[in-house]
Amino acid sequence: MRLFLYILRDYLKYVTGALVLSLFLFVLFDFIHRTTRYFPRYKPSAELIFKMYVFQMPSQVLQALPIASLLASVVCMVLLGRSNELTAMRAVGIGPVRLAAPLLCGGAMLAALGWCLNEYIVPVTSDRMHYVQEVQIEGVPSFEIAQGVSWVSQGDTIYDFGHYDMESRGFKHVRISRVYDNFAPRQALEARTAHSLESSQSWLLADVITTDFNVDGSIARQFKQPELRLNLPIDVKKLRKERRLPSEMSQRELSALIKSSENSGRDILPLQVDYHLKFAFPFAALVVSLLGLKFMYTSERTAETARSILAAFGIGMSYWFLLNAFLAFGRRGNLTPWASAWAANVILLAVVLLDSWRARTTSR
Repeated sequence: MRLFLYILRDYLKYVTGALVLSLFLFVLFDFIHRTTRYFPRYKPSAELIFKMYVFQMPSQVLQALPIASLLASVVCMVLLGRSNELTAMRAVGIGPVRLAAPLLCGGAMLAALGWCLNEYIVPVTSDRMHYVQEVQIEGVPSFEIAQGVSWVSQGDTIYDFGHYDMESRGFKHVRISRVYDNFAPRQALEARTAHSLESSQSWLLADVITTDFNVDGSIARQFKQPELRLNLPIDVKKLRKERRLPSEMSQRELSALIKSSENSGRDILPLQVDYHLKFAFPFAALVVSLLGLKFMYTSERTAETARSILAAFGIGMSYWFLLNAFLAFGRRGNLTPWASAWAANVILLAVVLLDSWRARTTSR
């Protein structure tokens, strides 16, 4: 147990160092980049700049976890090998499973941390970061209706509510269509405007024209009404423009967005890919932590050590290229959403295990 904690402590120490370094480099380079145009243009106060970067920290930690796990596992095993500690451990009969346990535990801890950040912390801090950046710094209105949201389907009724007018706080050119089972029109209701009343479901429609259709599609009757009160399945608050990216939402929020987008006729395939990625990306920290396994069998005296380290980093960096490539295939429909999100993890895991097995076989 003491040996397990000794290796795990070193692993977590190097993870912490890698995370601090990555955050420092991110803030440094981003600040330098923004000083050229962004800060001179909007002239934000030091307090707003500080808040913007503080609220970005959880998202950057989440993105840096796989790289930190990779660096920690490789550095930990290389330093143990260079000090002959690995050789001593193997000489007293400590097997590869016990040596790999701290890396597996540390990688699992980082994967759990990544999932918690992804689900509970990042959605909140990202929303605040976008508010500080876009509303308080750039001066964008705090309430905007999302573009592309124009209709909702509910049973045999389709609600087309046109566009939202910020000045009058109502919709213009509202159309409600009821259809038969074969999607032939049964009734069409058109209104010039629609304004919300005391409840979120009750709306007052003005200048209403109602048209009833026969089964064969011909017009049965048509009549006009100056006003009409109806309950519409429209919540203006839910139509608010989402400033966050799908990767910055929680699984629950992303699932609700997929459902509402599907009911509104929008393309949900990219959102489904992002939903499965919410599970797959934190798991990458566990996968890349296993890259340190091969250094259990690599001697520090061999000329292969430097080459093996470079190969390990090459394998780790290739994860990002594979991930982006498979995500692009998934968003285009060439792969199923779950396959595009998990393919890079599966391939990298197979390569790591095969490489570790070869290193163990060669060392015998």
